[in-house]
Amino acid sequence: MGNYREFEDAAQSYNEVGSLSDLKHQITVKTEAGKSAKQSVVKLEHRMKDLAEIIKYAQQYKDNRSYHIATKKPRNPDAYFRRYESQIILYGGARRMLEQVGINLKGLNVDKLKAEYQELMKQKSELTSTYKKCEKEVQSLNRKLENLNQYLGQTQPDPVQAQQTKNRNHSL
Repeated sequence: MGNYREFEDAAQSYNEVGSLSDLKHQITVKTEAGKSAKQSVVKLEHRMKDLAEIIKYAQQYKDNRSYHIATKKPRNPDAYFRRYESQIILYGGARRMLEQVGINLKGLNVDKLKAEYQELMKQKSELTSTYKKCEKEVQSLNRKLENLNQYLGQTQPDPVQAQQTKNRNHSL
């Protein structure tokens, strides 16, 4: 006698999904949803990397701005520059980098940039969870499809595959 457990698995799979075409449609939909979420994660990661750079330079700009301002009125400019050379250079480099990416230095708000970064982290976490959930659901649906195909022994031809075979034979 055939494996009763396989029959049970196939029957349960069939009851849960309705039909082979419904199951294949669910697999396609979940696969696409997972791909879309994963692509969004990659885009977010690129944005986060750029934003992290901006935050780094914004912090350097903010931390060292007072040294730059003080260069305008020192009693002994050479001594002041030698003493605070690294802070002045960091300020200048940070300013150039921020200007290159189009950051308005007058309205620069490091805390606001950090809050935006945190929001992107939250979105990334949610999207990562979504695509991992979709991948698990696709694996589960594929197991159900395998159970059904095994049970049915492929005795029922897949209408799409049958049509493609028919079309190929006509073109020969």
